[in-house]
Amino acid sequence: MNIPMSISVPKQLECFSIQLHNSALSYSRLRPSRQKPSIMNSKFAGFPYLPKGAAYPKDVHGQFMLLLAQINLAEANLPQPFPAVGMLQFFISETCYEHGQFTKGHRQQYHFKVCYYPFLVPEQSTQSDFFFLHDVSRHAFPIQQEVGLTFSQHVEPVSATDYRLHYFVTPYLQEQFSNEYGQYFEDIYFQHFSAADHKIGGYPYFIGKDERVYSSALQQYDTLLLQIVSNDEQGIMWGDCGVIKFLINEKKLSQGDFSDVYFYIENY
Repeated sequence: MNIPMSISVPKQLECFSIQLHNSALSYSRLRPSRQKPSIMNSKFAGFPYLPKGAAYPKDVHGQFMLLLAQINLAEANLPQPFPAVGMLQFFISETCYEHGQFTKGHRQQYHFKVCYYPFLVPEQSTQSDFFFLHDVSRHAFPIQQEVGLTFSQHVEPVSATDYRLHYFVTPYLQEQFSNEYGQYFEDIYFQHFSAADHKIGGYPYFIGKDERVYSSALQQYDTLLLQIVSNDEQGIMWGDCGVIKFLINEKKLSQGDFSDVYFYIENY
């Protein structure tokens, strides 16, 4: 990805300035908006953009799923290799959020679905009646109400909980820093670079261990497609307090192939 801006490095970490700049990635921060979105806009929750005649996503049990988020890519202005236009959508099944069944990680799209429409039809050619969703439970759905989204562009270094941090700042350098300054590197770094935002691109935030460190198969999911974090004020809560992530391989993203996505859920 192109890095159009430099990052801001706090004084305590200036000794790692070169490493942090070398790790930098562009991303788009998502902010919920009070303005009511249309069916064509980027948003969290609500009814999706759906061309008339297109199939509505179902889970492996044949149950309709709810829209978690949709991104009108023309509004988002994302860095390459994200598509510049089209509609990108994320659906999740009741299995993921009801009855405490917080399924942790999925590579098969059995309980979630990522849809991409490279070309959009006019709003009058979209589905307007979603009566068939009335029986889908919303009791524990993580987003309480439909909200529009605005986007802002940023650059960040590797996040505190991404397994790739040790590629740029080795465990030896982290230990030397802690011994020299009497402060744990992990604590200072997390304070400044947790990456705990609603975002597309950049680096993910993990509550626990980044499980990709243990699996070469999971390491292919090197690009953050979408992250949504719990936020009480915004009416967004996953479990007791969690984070939802969708990860994809950068090459497949550049090809517009959203058939292979890693859906990862964490909560306290």
